[in-house]
Amino acid sequence: MATERVVVLRLNQQQLELLDRTIARGVAPDRVALVRRALREHAAAHAGKPRAQESDLENERGAPRR
Repeated sequence: MATERVVVLRLNQQQLELLDRTIARGVAPDRVALVRRALREHAAAHAGKPRAQESDLENERGAPRR
């Protein structure tokens, strides 16, 4: 059985409008369902791939290597 997690999104007006246009096209019945679908698809696409380490993320931002 899947565990339930709480995800908090902070979206700007443009992002909300994009969600609403996508819902209007019939992709999902509401924002919650659309976000859940996006999270499932993202997880499926990245299943089995190694996760980024904090040091990797710092290097992508241009921080000096330790």
